[in-house]
Amino acid sequence: MRTKKLLKFDAVRLGREARLALLTAVLIALAAVCFGAGADHMAVALAATAIAIVAAFYFLVARPAKIPVGAVLSIRIADDIREDGARSPIEQLRSRGQPTLNQLRRALEGAAHDEKLAGVIVEVSAPGIGLGTARELHDLLRAVVAANKRVVAVVAGDGMTPRDYLIACGAGEIVANPDTSLMMLGAAAGGLFLRDALARAGVQAQTLQWKEYKGAAEMFSRDSMSPELRESLKAIVTDWKKMIAASVAATRGIDPAGAHELLGRGFISARTALSEKLIDRVGHLEDVRAEFDPDGQGGPFVNLARYLRHLWYRKPPGRAAQIALIHGLGPVITGDGALGGEFLSGERVAEEFRKAAADDDIRAIVFRINSPGGSAVGSDLVWRAVGEARRRGKPVVASMGDVAASGGYYVAMGADAIVAEPETLTGSIGVVYAKFSLQALLRRLGVGADFVKTDEIGDALSVARPLSDTELAQLNAVMGELYENFTAKVAEGRKLELANAEKVAKGRVWTGGAAKERGLVDELGGLGAAIALARQKADIAENEPYELVRMPGPGLLATISLSLARADGAYMTKNIGEMLGMPSTWAPAMLKLAARGGMMLLCPLF
Repeated sequence: MRTKKLLKFDAVRLGREARLALLTAVLIALAAVCFGAGADHMAVALAATAIAIVAAFYFLVARPAKIPVGAVLSIRIADDIREDGARSPIEQLRSRGQPTLNQLRRALEGAAHDEKLAGVIVEVSAPGIGLGTARELHDLLRAVVAANKRVVAVVAGDGMTPRDYLIACGAGEIVANPDTSLMMLGAAAGGLFLRDALARAGVQAQTLQWKEYKGAAEMFSRDSMSPELRESLKAIVTDWKKMIAASVAATRGIDPAGAHELLGRGFISARTALSEKLIDRVGHLEDVRAEFDPDGQGGPFVNLARYLRHLWYRKPPGRAAQIALIHGLGPVITGDGALGGEFLSGERVAEEFRKAAADDDIRAIVFRINSPGGSAVGSDLVWRAVGEARRRGKPVVASMGDVAASGGYYVAMGADAIVAEPETLTGSIGVVYAKFSLQALLRRLGVGADFVKTDEIGDALSVARPLSDTELAQLNAVMGELYENFTAKVAEGRKLELANAEKVAKGRVWTGGAAKERGLVDELGGLGAAIALARQKADIAENEPYELVRMPGPGLLATISLSLARADGAYMTKNIGEMLGMPSTWAPAMLKLAARGGMMLLCPLF
């Protein structure tokens, strides 16, 4: 094993150019030997191969990775932004080359330290993201500004919400299209309630919850939110607005009270926004580009793809400490049964943890989570795998995105440390149950149902009838045990007294800032903060290079098979998901979970 590692180290300690020169020298030497031996054809072939390799390296690798001194990175933040690239070939085609958050993160982190880069132009056009992601992009842009780079945000969408504005405030300058309106509508959380609509359709929803704040199934069983859920969401939106207002005040030079008022002002034109100092000027993307390139030659501008190649090319030679990056994105399920989109398969993610734990080169694991929860069993599989990785000596740091609540918190709570954005939705430590009866609808349609049973309870899970009071009581008792297991694991993982864990549980959702105050989160920040903490726990020195290694998913054939199986109908659910207030990429898995019913660790009204 030790010999293998030494050989592996020796193979990569040289830079690309040095390895290319060595290979070329070997080919030329062999050509000379062949020529001296009279094998002229072989000598010519070897020499031509050497020349072809050098030419290919220059034209395909070195030249595309070069950027001019004084270059300007141009990126666009719009539409749906996935945390990570789609692994399905079909979904990759459908993504139309949209940048991922990981790509934006790498580019902006590199831009802050790149001496060749003079500035960044970021076009913000109604991106489909949550506040946690908006906060991370804001902080990444602020870091570039702090590095004395000129950063200009160009707002080009029809309307800009406080979430979009939070991103733009990360830049040093904000330019808005003359026809863009600022929709300063404060912060809100909620959704549709379907009880009466379901009843009219002949569908009865039976729900149970542990405990009073666990309102994930209220959309099916009520016509408005419960007082407890309203209390929880009121605290969240109040926190959100305070956090955004503080950032606006700090970056725009507006007093905090004025920033808070402006965020709830309503619909504001671009010119009014200019007079209120919310933007620096009215204009277009072309105007900003002309400031960087007055001669119109187009020389200094570098797009995201080219800049990422540049960063890859600049990567120093030699082996670096490896940190595994594992993603837990989307609703938690068991197996691979969702109709496309994002989902967190308990078995798949657990397997990725096992691979990382068994790899001697991996020094630590960062677990990036953006999930509202879902399957209790799927969540427990991942929690168990996190604990096993730690027992095998691999520090695990969880990094929370827009939401990591209920099952999304369950999978994180066993980590060595948890990092969340201030606006992240987290907590929701509770259990919910939903069962749908189509009895009235079936009767209306003239559909009969009949079963042969050994026991009266045999058809309890059938959609043909509702559950009896006795059956509901049994399920409620089982849910109580599951809730107790959940809270006990929270107490153990977070080193809390059980009574204190119960105080922050009860199904209540918290912002990341509120969760930190209550011991559910260790630090506030994005993925960069989580990586820094993982380095520290793995004893990787601050000046020591590291490599973030994305753990492999299923094989190519399995991925293609799943893609084809999910292609039909995967995107039919997109509009339904958006109507219900969920990310479109989560809609297939969420709708499947809702249709399946049963006990779930699911966050309410994400």
